[in-house]
Amino acid sequence: MPKDTFFNLNEKKQNRIVEAAIDEFSQNTFHKASVTSIIERAEIASGSFYQYFEDKEDLFKYIIEIISRRKLKYIDQEVLQNPSQLSFFEFLRKIYKGGIEFAKENPKLVSIGNDLMNSNCEVCNKIKEELKPQSNQFFKKILENAVERGDVKEDIDPEFTAKFLTSINYSLSDFIYEEEGLSEDVFEVIEVLIGIIENGIKSKRGDK
Repeated sequence: MPKDTFFNLNEKKQNRIVEAAIDEFSQNTFHKASVTSIIERAEIASGSFYQYFEDKEDLFKYIIEIISRRKLKYIDQEVLQNPSQLSFFEFLRKIYKGGIEFAKENPKLVSIGNDLMNSNCEVCNKIKEELKPQSNQFFKKILENAVERGDVKEDIDPEFTAKFLTSINYSLSDFIYEEEGLSEDVFEVIEVLIGIIENGIKSKRGDK
């Protein structure tokens, strides 16, 4: 996380540094991204960077956190707060469709996220391992509620299934993103994916 000195900056300067970092990380992998270039883009003194962040990894983690927060804003907040108002599979559709809208409007952030997911660098792997428990816990809670409602089979293992869904999310970019951006059949891919999940864990009671 940034140091207190960063958060003591006025909002305009904070945003300038964040946007400079987003530009740099969206155009380069983590290892190729240059602190010097970020400093120049942000128009800050060369010594200031390390007053705000421990190092490049610290800044990169902060950018990933910002991406997560911005992406959440594209998902219906009422649904997020009360997911039980939809069936489990409709809830998944809401999440994926919100993610697609986010991707359409934020190509730079998606580029950074994809590089993170597809990179095998030590820093990226560490960040992914830190993010997994949050995703696992989120899906586990939703699955447990879905079992209670009868949307999902009673004999599934919510913890294992949650990890499975997290793994799918981590791999999803390989299927829906191409060099020029989102694939044209992205919604078809999402429906096929949800169909596979549904056929595997849907309760027969859910058909009634």
